[in-house]
Amino acid sequence: MKNRIYAWIVLGAITIAAGLGLALTYGVTKEPIRQQGIATEEQAKKHVMPEADSFEELTLEDGKTLFIAKKGDEVLGYIGKLEAKGYGGPIEVITGITPEGTITGINVGGSAFAETPGLGAKAKDEAFTAQFAGKTSPVRLGDAAQDNAVDAITAATITSNAVLGAVNNVAKQVKSYINPDEGKETAVAEGTSYAGEARGFADADHPVYVMVTVKDDGTITGLKVGDERFNETEGYGAAALESDYTQQFFGKKLPLTLRGKDEAASDTNVDSISGATVTSRAIIEAINQAYDTKNVVAPAAPEGTTYAGAAEGFAGKNNLVAVKVTVKDDGSITALTVGDENFDETEGYGAAALESEFTSQFVGKKIPLQLRGRDEEVTDTNVDSISGATVTTKAVIEAINKAYEDKNIVGEAVAAATATPAPSPTAEPVPVEIPESALKAAKDGYAGPVAVAVTFDADGKINFLHIGDENFKETKGFGLAALEDEFKNQFIGKLPPLHPRKADEEAGENTIDMITGATITSTAVLGGINQLHEEQFPKQTLVVTGDAVTVSKTGFMGPIQVTVAFAEDGSIAQFAIEKDGFVETRGYGAQALQEGFAELLIGKRPPLAIRADDEAVDDNKVENLRNVDTATSATITMQAIIDAVNEAYANKPE
Repeated sequence: MKNRIYAWIVLGAITIAAGLGLALTYGVTKEPIRQQGIATEEQAKKHVMPEADSFEELTLEDGKTLFIAKKGDEVLGYIGKLEAKGYGGPIEVITGITPEGTITGINVGGSAFAETPGLGAKAKDEAFTAQFAGKTSPVRLGDAAQDNAVDAITAATITSNAVLGAVNNVAKQVKSYINPDEGKETAVAEGTSYAGEARGFADADHPVYVMVTVKDDGTITGLKVGDERFNETEGYGAAALESDYTQQFFGKKLPLTLRGKDEAASDTNVDSISGATVTSRAIIEAINQAYDTKNVVAPAAPEGTTYAGAAEGFAGKNNLVAVKVTVKDDGSITALTVGDENFDETEGYGAAALESEFTSQFVGKKIPLQLRGRDEEVTDTNVDSISGATVTTKAVIEAINKAYEDKNIVGEAVAAATATPAPSPTAEPVPVEIPESALKAAKDGYAGPVAVAVTFDADGKINFLHIGDENFKETKGFGLAALEDEFKNQFIGKLPPLHPRKADEEAGENTIDMITGATITSTAVLGGINQLHEEQFPKQTLVVTGDAVTVSKTGFMGPIQVTVAFAEDGSIAQFAIEKDGFVETRGYGAQALQEGFAELLIGKRPPLAIRADDEAVDDNKVENLRNVDTATSATITMQAIIDAVNEAYANKPE
């Protein structure tokens, strides 16, 4: 018994000693670790803005922090640190921004950085981070030769977009700090408002709604994206709701197109949201559709109650300056109209009170208002005078204050108007006499079925093609081009099965140039033709000579299970991917589940490998899974499939 007590005493003493040792160690190392963290962060700040000699901490209204980078007393710019969700965990990004919005540099890492070695881990490399210096936010993934684009890390789109999002968000913080009034509600846009919607990345129950305001000459003056159904992906398509994205549409002319990777900016094209091409296309389609169908919708009434008032201006008592001002419950102004039939202020001076350049400054201000003094700071209760027309300006302010104080109500805002767009076909195919021998098929396009009628010669080559029928509803500026001769004529003389021609691939008898920005429509045409060709010229059936073999490999997002059976000569006779549990990325690895993918492998002879761009096509090489919109590949997914096939081949029954 005494031995047991002694043992417990010894064990307790050891535990206490160990605890004290750990506490002592923590106490000794805590401060050095903290100091090391501070030193590392200071080094990162110096890296992104090397000319600065001091960094002054700045707390923003939302509680987040920026650092003012200075050289002596001169402000060189601002530095922000944000954490983004990468593929392997949180990624810390430190970004330097000049007051003009130019990126001076970025530093990627953080104590929890765990991106995949050889892939996402390259985000820390100078080859990736150096691209950002000199760019202007918002930056997008694309051709790094463009002013606001950087090259993505190959096969690491999630990591690339995470870094991109952090950089752009720091730029927004800086922009909001320097220009706190930017992005506030402004005067009603000039023109007529139209409503439209289109299918985005989310399901059909959550379309992308737009309300676009357009002048008589087709110029866009206002754009609102999204309604209560909006459900695009956070961190990607959800950026469509932000003013940084919608502002680029102002001044553009309809119809719009999506700017290509190497295409110069114009007054009819807009940039895509980085990593959200489908959402971007949906917005453009909805805008074009809204304007094309003239689906007019009354713009939303300003929020609040409208009051009327008048005060004596420069023109005297017989010509008072009248106002109608709309005010929310908190006293902030949402709209202002100056003048009525009696307005007679001096042309070139007080008459400027009628212009939006003057009235727009009132939106967001709080009543009661006052005139801002010459050396007075801008506040939410003062406004600037019209140059040379102080009397008129004071009259406007007095009329507003009196209207609100007297509660002279003339109207109350109704709920914002919403319109349910009435989508209609954007074009009708030109009637063509179709040969009786033509084969017909239809595949799902972007907005509905895309029909084809085709005939083949004795060698299986296409000698007649007609695209579209009464159900054709593809989008103007995109899929509508499928009806044009320039697209249709390239099919004549081609030998199916057809596939899209890659950027680095020479035109051949099996290749087709896709319609820019209309991959879904183009794919529907190819799918219909290939189906009809296979029906008329069926392939020789490969005879399976043994049991199928099932192998599972790890892809980009999870396990990929394939089942393969082989012919007597060792070539692949049957191939299938198990859909349950398959979670590869939509638009990239998920393309392996699409109709026609298995056909790429049938007849191939393992061991297989991915064909490099400079390699010839042969029985052992297969094409990589590629997103045609971004020209990037799903190499990890494809390699997992190939590894599984090769393992199945090595273990096939004799």
